[in-house]
Amino acid sequence: MAVGGDGTLNEVVNGYFDPSGKPVNPLAAIGLIPSGTGSDFRRTIGLNNRRDAGRAMISMTTRSLDVMKVSYVDSAGLPVTRYSINVVSFGLGGDTVRIVNSWRDSLPSWIGGFPRFVAAALTALRDHQNTRVSLMIDGQKEITIESNLFLAANGIYAGGGMKFAPNAKSDDGCFDLILTDGLSRMDILLELPGIRMGRHLLNPGVSELKVRDLRVVTERPLRVDIDGESAGFTPAAIQIVPHSLLFLVGPDNSNKLHLSK
Repeated sequence: MAVGGDGTLNEVVNGYFDPSGKPVNPLAAIGLIPSGTGSDFRRTIGLNNRRDAGRAMISMTTRSLDVMKVSYVDSAGLPVTRYSINVVSFGLGGDTVRIVNSWRDSLPSWIGGFPRFVAAALTALRDHQNTRVSLMIDGQKEITIESNLFLAANGIYAGGGMKFAPNAKSDDGCFDLILTDGLSRMDILLELPGIRMGRHLLNPGVSELKVRDLRVVTERPLRVDIDGESAGFTPAAIQIVPHSLLFLVGPDNSNKLHLSK
């Protein structure tokens, strides 16, 4: 049982798997009582409040969800592998998360996740600079972009309720790759209000792909964020691990679930 936000949930998810990548107990299910600064993944699975979480625990209704296996390097250049259940972001997203986390002890608790994210994003934008990014998709298609902001999403929401990947499904055997190409500081600034409703996908400089395997090489190291926590740097790789984790959902939440079934 995870009691907290996305960072706490990420720790529980990583404890779900043994060193070989198999579930420690395939019959065990993860439950979530939402709390924390962002707590974004609970929106994807229909846990809109603690009452929904309580109903999920009582019903013991489970769904089989995908996770993302993420490989990257730490500050010393050493390889690290972790699992993500929600969103892996690169560049500006990772810089924003680092700033949000640095404010944890200095901002009052009544300032929620969304305003914290926007303020941190505006701060991070001061140093925004695109770099050449090479992406190998599913081992077949190579894309080169000029970017400092892209993400892989298993869930819809990040940044305190912002709809970064409105078409993501957490059980479809893919993650949604959201790319920006050639966007300036002003372009990103103008898109911030629309991200909350998922309207950024209408921008011709933003694209979306369904991906199972991604390899990322960047001209300069970009920061990597996993489920709202600073992790490391590029180069990186992401693989979907389909239907690998059982999660508790409420039986009356089927109309709220953003899943494929």
